[in-house]
Amino acid sequence: MRAPLLDTSIRTRLTLAIGLLLALLIVVAALSFRGFQALSHSAHDLVDGKARLAFLADRANQHAQTAANHLLRLLLKPERDARVPLYAAMDEALNAGDRALMQLEKASAERELAGDIGNIRQLRNRYGELFQETVEQIELSGPQSAKRHFEAQTEPALKALLSATDRLATEQQDAMQADVVRLTADAANAQQQITVIALLAIVVGALLAGLIARSIVNPVNEAADIAKSIAGGDYRREIPLGRRDEIGSMLHALSTMREQIAQREAHISRIAYFDELTKLPNRTRFFEDFAKLENTTGAILLLDVDRFSAINKALGHSIGDSLLRGVADRLRSVLGEHDVLARLWGDEFALLLSNADRATALNAGERIRTVLRAPITIADQRLDLDASIGIAFFPGDGLNLTELFRRADTALRTAKRRHSGVALAVHEVEETAPEQLSLIGEMREALADAQFVVFYQPKMDLRTRRITGAEALIRWRHPVRGLVPPGKFIPFAEQTGFIREITPWLLENVICEIAQWVRQGLELVVSANLSTHDLLNAELIKLVVSVLQKEQLASSALCLEITESALMDEPERALQHLDQLAARGIKLAIDDYGSGQASLAYLKDLPVHELKIDRVFVTDVDTTPKNAAIVRSTALLCRELDLIVVAEGAERAEEIEWLANNGCDLVQGYGVAKPMPAEEFVSWVRRFNDLESPSPYPSGNTHA
Repeated sequence: MRAPLLDTSIRTRLTLAIGLLLALLIVVAALSFRGFQALSHSAHDLVDGKARLAFLADRANQHAQTAANHLLRLLLKPERDARVPLYAAMDEALNAGDRALMQLEKASAERELAGDIGNIRQLRNRYGELFQETVEQIELSGPQSAKRHFEAQTEPALKALLSATDRLATEQQDAMQADVVRLTADAANAQQQITVIALLAIVVGALLAGLIARSIVNPVNEAADIAKSIAGGDYRREIPLGRRDEIGSMLHALSTMREQIAQREAHISRIAYFDELTKLPNRTRFFEDFAKLENTTGAILLLDVDRFSAINKALGHSIGDSLLRGVADRLRSVLGEHDVLARLWGDEFALLLSNADRATALNAGERIRTVLRAPITIADQRLDLDASIGIAFFPGDGLNLTELFRRADTALRTAKRRHSGVALAVHEVEETAPEQLSLIGEMREALADAQFVVFYQPKMDLRTRRITGAEALIRWRHPVRGLVPPGKFIPFAEQTGFIREITPWLLENVICEIAQWVRQGLELVVSANLSTHDLLNAELIKLVVSVLQKEQLASSALCLEITESALMDEPERALQHLDQLAARGIKLAIDDYGSGQASLAYLKDLPVHELKIDRVFVTDVDTTPKNAAIVRSTALLCRELDLIVVAEGAERAEEIEWLANNGCDLVQGYGVAKPMPAEEFVSWVRRFNDLESPSPYPSGNTHA
């Protein structure tokens, strides 16, 4: 037979139980209030009184030390301009200390601390007077005199002030500790009283819970089992809906939830595996479809819509979205029965071709480009499209999709750079030798351990036959392998991006080296190479300017050499950085001129001062008419553009004489000297330039 209490609603049952528990809690609260009120007053006095005094004393102490630290830095700054910012910081620290001391005086006004606070005030005033005297002596008598005054008078006054404030803080902390002990004892007594009543409330609550549990927990457990079935995807289990209490309402809600979850699950499945904009499979679905392939070969085509970013910016995102939907529709039209097409992100699509060879993949790429080239009209805007496609093959270019995407993306960027439309991933069977792989791993350690060194190759002025410049070349002195040639590690540093760490180190060392030579009376223009990564690195530009200013070196003593390839990835950004360097007075040179495709255009647009003719045209220039014609015409062009002409790679005396007679300004190569370490380079240059009639051919005289 059910008890009358169990026939009532859950709300009534819980109300009765909670009412009884509340009565017990009111008794606990009454007892607690009285005890905790006393504790609150004591704690308030502790925190608002002694703790505040200790805090303010420490704060005044800290600001006094901060002002002294600023003063010490001021004493180390011989230039007035460098001291100006420190005055403001020093004044702020002193003012902050005074504010803390005023608050300390105010906080202690009603306490028996007048003597201690008065003593601290006197010590602070004395310290302030001596501090000001030290500051005045910096400007009147110089940092050294001010330093002596600081050590003799100001520092002892500071120590006395710090000692007094430390003593006050310590006294207040000791007083707080005593109060804490007392408060702890009072809290323990209150805790004992509350614990007894709380235990009584727990016993009563347990009895009530036992009575109510059978009427609530069992139906709830049944509902939980149904919810688990729904979570597992079973939407067919029957839900009892006959109850009229709150449990019945919950079961009705559970039934409604089950229906809505079934609908939403279908919608979520579409979102998880399909792109909402184009209705194509997304990246996740593409990965799953690739994983289902077993023991097969095929190709991955990575496609990027050319000029999509410009269209999106110029016409708006709504036009861009419509364009992507149109591209998706056109791509569907060229799909084979078993091909998988997906939108990865933005304007990038991927096509999976199973059992496809090289010819099949290339044909698919050309079909895609053909169908996309047809003009598309969106919102009365006629748009002409094209695409760049990178192709990677499996298993030849990789076994997993991540590796295939990486290789296809590299091919895609190659296609964009070359404007070739389609490019194949280059399977690196020119595999990196194990020795080179180990060198890659050791580069970071080499930089930290100062294994990299700078060699300098002289540049000779062909008119005066004197050394007027040099090119800085990095070398790696490996503790085991010996001197590692740049060709063994620089390409890998550029591929991995580690060149971003090597170049700043090189430039900083070169600038410091040049500045030291200038102080020794040797003035040379030294050049260094910038890679693509370097030219796009805004922080490197700031570093170069900063180190030049730090070393007080004229910007014209540094020349930075760039190649066409360094300008091709992001020409606008690269040109912006070159303009910044040129505006600072740093010389710029085009390296390997003639070996690229757009040198004349760069000569017209770039703020360059110097042009280096590639060694391929300098070699045998005295006996090769075509080389001679190219060098002669280049020298004439540079004279018209007011550029310095540097011929690199000259190895024979006859080549050097021909270059001198045909308009070249500087020559560099083994015919002058090989690259050499800094110490050897400096002594070599001094010997070479000090000769009355120096020969330009060191290999044939004492300069070798």
